[in-house]
Amino acid sequence: MKDKPFATVLMPTHDHAHLIGYAVRSILDQTYRDFELLIVGDGASAATRAVVEALAIGDPRIRYYDFSKGERHGEAHRHLVLREARGAIVAYCGDDDLWLPDHLASLARLLERFDFGHMVQINVHGRNEFVVYGGDFAAPNCWRKVRDGETGFFGLTVGGHRMKAYRELPVGWSPAPPSVATDQFMWRKFLSQPGLRFGTGLAATSIHVASPLRTGWTAAEREEELRDLFERRAEPELRRQLEAAIRRAHKGWTAPTDPIARRIAGGAKRLGRRIKWRVRSWRPS
Repeated sequence: MKDKPFATVLMPTHDHAHLIGYAVRSILDQTYRDFELLIVGDGASAATRAVVEALAIGDPRIRYYDFSKGERHGEAHRHLVLREARGAIVAYCGDDDLWLPDHLASLARLLERFDFGHMVQINVHGRNEFVVYGGDFAAPNCWRKVRDGETGFFGLTVGGHRMKAYRELPVGWSPAPPSVATDQFMWRKFLSQPGLRFGTGLAATSIHVASPLRTGWTAAEREEELRDLFERRAEPELRRQLEAAIRRAHKGWTAPTDPIARRIAGGAKRLGRRIKWRVRSWRPS
């Protein structure tokens, strides 16, 4: 691994020893490989540490930070770790979520044009029940509604930003108020910063497992579900299901796998351009 990877991936964890291995392996399997993976243990269990340390033995891109339990979800630990990060961009992944193989490549392309943004979040509600909340920074006033707490349609696993934009914030990761979700509190800091460019990438690149909907599940049931999704993450049928969820939320969106889209992309390539996914953006005036 070179001294300064282009991307830093940050994953916070506490006690998901039975799930974090799948999340980490989905990151290590990315088609875009120029990254470091910083895993932030917030009072993590011994079993969680053991899983991470075993994976780190075979991959020098992984660094594990073992903190005692911090306030709320250990947001302040994330800030300390990012002070040591070397990437030009930062991506995030929850320890019980999955990236599809092209997630980091797609986010990196998005952040070539924008300072802060996200790929579309695809939630798993019930088993194989995929749901997308329609939100798009290209829509008028959308970014203001997220900034002001009126709406929220994407979380940690699909968010990303340039490191320069993070370091210019008055305050980085810090404990969120009790009534505010940790990731939304952080995103609002970017959206409140004047002069930044915000973008939305509409493509199926990750899977967010809605943990609050699984409070009655056993650890074995959670692992079985995530293992199944992990094993199918590169299958065309799963991608079609994920893209169908995006299409239901974003009317008129055309998936890159659709025949018409492939023909358009082929023509564009002959003209020296590549169409991979639609990018939606908004820049505050």
